[in-house]
Amino acid sequence: MVLRAHLSVLPHGPLDPAGLNVSFMNIAEILNRACGMEERRFRRGEARLEQLGLVRRNLSANGRRFPERDANGKIVFAYGIDLAPLLARYHALLALRDDLEEQRQVLRQRKNRVSAAFSAILRSLASRGTSLPHCLDALRERLRNALRRKTTSHAELDEIEAEIDRLTANLQTTESFEPDQCDEPKTAVLPDIEPVDAGQTVRHIESKPKEKNYDQPDTFNQHELSELWAQTESIGSFYPKAPTNEKEAIGILLDFSSFMGLNETEVAKTLVGLGWTNTVLALDYLAEKLASLKSPKHYLMTMVKRFEDGQPIARGRIVPSRSVGQKKLA
Repeated sequence: MVLRAHLSVLPHGPLDPAGLNVSFMNIAEILNRACGMEERRFRRGEARLEQLGLVRRNLSANGRRFPERDANGKIVFAYGIDLAPLLARYHALLALRDDLEEQRQVLRQRKNRVSAAFSAILRSLASRGTSLPHCLDALRERLRNALRRKTTSHAELDEIEAEIDRLTANLQTTESFEPDQCDEPKTAVLPDIEPVDAGQTVRHIESKPKEKNYDQPDTFNQHELSELWAQTESIGSFYPKAPTNEKEAIGILLDFSSFMGLNETEVAKTLVGLGWTNTVLALDYLAEKLASLKSPKHYLMTMVKRFEDGQPIARGRIVPSRSVGQKKLA
């Protein structure tokens, strides 16, 4: 924001790196261009920019910022923030931006491949009628966290991918999936006793978590949802067993949506706007397009709005009834 404020002071149009590119507006005025930032914070930002080699602070003896003009009134020199270092590194910064974007794309593509491999394991187990061992839940949780974080490293994906490859190899060589194939680490369970307890067991009483209630527009129908569940691609692969009640269904939808960076509020809005069955179809469709979406949240909210306006969504998989359009008009 500090850098943008100084750039806004320069003349409009293309900048000449060999020209005089100095921002000499006084602090009291330029703070308005930085959304009213506090002065000390603004000055710290200038110092940080100088440390990064993006600007050069060239202040007068008393710290004032002003231009010097020749006899014709033309500015020939100025005291202030010199932006010449930034312009000199313009092409290098562009190359750095492209390199970072390429790294993000590679990481995003690898996340998609790892997620697809894990989904293949779940589909294979579901087709054999094999119950899912606990280790897959732990691996799914690790994968979910890795997919959501922007700071996920390739080393972390290496570990997850190695585990997926090992499980895939076991499935190819055996007819059933045994619990010992998980290689779950065994941790010792320590007694709930500390030295200060004098041998007494102290158990903390925790309050019961509150259940979240959402205002659904339609009634939960287990039979209808179970039939729809078998037709889904992504949701069914991650959660082969269809939910049997509203609480379980909401938990699954929230967990599945978190893979795509959606939060509880967005899922609740989708449930209210689309209903149970259409929400399942919309989230499953969103998961199919996830690799090509920049903002899954914006895409989902657009789908809900279009549905409320009476338009079909998800490539015609979800078609609103007349009552939806009439309700919108009312």
